[in-house]
Amino acid sequence: MAIIGGKPDSVGMMAIHIGIIVVAAVLLSLLLRRLLLLIERQRVQVLALPAEKVLAASFGLLIGLLIGWLGALVIAWWPSVYEVVRTFLMLTLGYLGLRTGYERAGELLYTERNHVRHHVQHPTHNSNYNMPESKEQTVKPLPTDKNHADMLISRMPAISIMDANIAIDGRIEGIIACGFIQGIVIVPDFIVQELQFIADSADTLRRQRGKKGLDTLTRLREQSGIELEVASTHYSDSVRADERLVQLAAARKAALITNDRNLQQIAELHDIRILSVNRLAALLKPQLVAGELLYVQMTRAGKEPGQGIAYLDDGTMIVVEQGKDHIGQELEVIVTSVLQTSNGKMVFARPHTEEHIEQHDD
Repeated sequence: MAIIGGKPDSVGMMAIHIGIIVVAAVLLSLLLRRLLLLIERQRVQVLALPAEKVLAASFGLLIGLLIGWLGALVIAWWPSVYEVVRTFLMLTLGYLGLRTGYERAGELLYTERNHVRHHVQHPTHNSNYNMPESKEQTVKPLPTDKNHADMLISRMPAISIMDANIAIDGRIEGIIACGFIQGIVIVPDFIVQELQFIADSADTLRRQRGKKGLDTLTRLREQSGIELEVASTHYSDSVRADERLVQLAAARKAALITNDRNLQQIAELHDIRILSVNRLAALLKPQLVAGELLYVQMTRAGKEPGQGIAYLDDGTMIVVEQGKDHIGQELEVIVTSVLQTSNGKMVFARPHTEEHIEQHDD
């Protein structure tokens, strides 16, 4: 049976066309879905921003667009180039204004709040609320340029940048609560991504550390005394995280909060101030001297015969002579000597009971 009229060819071409249309429709639907998810994610992030940052970013965008439009008027006499230059200047300066307004909004707001709080708590002599009028008024001299500059610097908020290991450590919460760190604490977006990557790790220990770091950031958002800012950066993926932190700290003139010794050395070479939680904890450890009395919990036997080992709350190890018989008990000891080693401080002591005192005197 013969098929005439070229119908097999037309049916084949129709099938190919239908296949192309189906594939294009599937690809277009996937592309639209990803685009809608991206738009929704950006919308949620914008809604989560503080209102003052949105206003400052919008104001910066308008100023940048206006400066770009005015700058292009210089070559308005050259119509063929004017449109291109105007578009380029408006886009570039508008973006710079948007970024500048967003990044500086937190600093300006924090400075203004501190200024208002200072005047509320310490009213000046110009306040007339229930103040009796004096017959003699002293005229204070106007501040000099140097004094005025010092006054402006003192009102600027302290800016600190936090590393991932500090969020995982968790002690930063107590340090902020005690007022040792104030002002604006910046967490770069690549640090948040690093914590998310660790939290999604297949290793249980790493996953717990990552979740602990993210939980720390969540609680710091509600902490009083600081303003937590998640800074959006645009560094190349080829730049290591340590280099990004140093560059960001140098650009924002901020201190760097980290426990990473290598990062501290690199930052110090760039004259960046370092805030080390480990160093602060070491300085806050009690300074034990010979003859001081302590109550310790004996935990295990020592290397030498009769020795017992105890630990202070900060982790300092105490070697107690004749302490092996008191393992699992709380014992009053007297410090005999303190030895500073490369691994830390080691304290030697002996029991401070009447029986042991008599034996020691004999």
